[in-house]
Amino acid sequence: MRELKIGVMGCSSFARRAMIPAINQCEKTALTAIASRTLERAGEYTRQFGGDAVEGYDDLLKRPDVDAVYMPLPTGLHEQWVTKALEAGKHLLVEKSFSENYESTQKMVSMAQDAKLLVMENYLFPHHSQYAWIRDFMDSGELGEIRLIRSTFGFPPLNPDNFRYNKALGGGALLDAGGYVTKITHLILGDEAVLLGSSRRYSAELGVDLYGDAMFKNAQGLVAQVAFGFDYFYQCNLEILGTKGKLTADRLFTPPPGFSPVVHIERQGKKVELNLPQDNHYLNMISFFSDTILQDRDFSAHWEDLKAQARLLDAIARSAR
Repeated sequence: MRELKIGVMGCSSFARRAMIPAINQCEKTALTAIASRTLERAGEYTRQFGGDAVEGYDDLLKRPDVDAVYMPLPTGLHEQWVTKALEAGKHLLVEKSFSENYESTQKMVSMAQDAKLLVMENYLFPHHSQYAWIRDFMDSGELGEIRLIRSTFGFPPLNPDNFRYNKALGGGALLDAGGYVTKITHLILGDEAVLLGSSRRYSAELGVDLYGDAMFKNAQGLVAQVAFGFDYFYQCNLEILGTKGKLTADRLFTPPPGFSPVVHIERQGKKVELNLPQDNHYLNMISFFSDTILQDRDFSAHWEDLKAQARLLDAIARSAR
């Protein structure tokens, strides 16, 4: 079986901790090169993981031995480098959020469609067995008719120099933590999800939003309430309320390898805690991304997912402006 040859564009701590090890672990992928703005930084990563150290992102895109690019750059840099990567004929796995707005997403998706290249946004939790278990449980009828979805992703303040506080780099809570709760909303409510209202609290000093909330509804009347932020007691949860019971997952978005997720099932007068199997959604995502390309699957659903996510994020941004 042919391997998918991957180049990494950018040396983020998350890439080092999670995604580059998964690329090396996956039997279907080969790490070809790692690029950074400086050769010294790229060399630090290649000494640890292998591949060639490349100075500058343009030189990475010139390489004929790179089929696809994993891009862990800040959101504010995505349009520039996604555009160049597509022009160079590379498939892309891009860290969330994919873009700063819907217009930018449309532009890049149109390029990907014309070039027949796969572009995916690196939301990992849908590729964890916990999420599959939750969806199966919802469909089982054990909770009755689903009435309400609640989801919160937030964490305490970050270091002041964190790129998430940098407006020029696409910073702000909505495009970071808010992307996760928007993604779960789209997955459960579907393409018919519409925004009912939202709010965001800004830092006048930084020019970015620090926290916010939103409410959505679909044509069947299912409502989703979401909250997100950089100024929270750590929250990473999903609640599903039905006519017969309630499900709560406390670590939906970020269960690391080796961690057994816990879900709580509540019915009238009864509460059960279940430990779900460990899984590695980093490896699962890399495997799914590579299979989609190597098996020449239809890319259209992934292009549409990018636009649907950007549409909902734009709706929150406009409503809360």
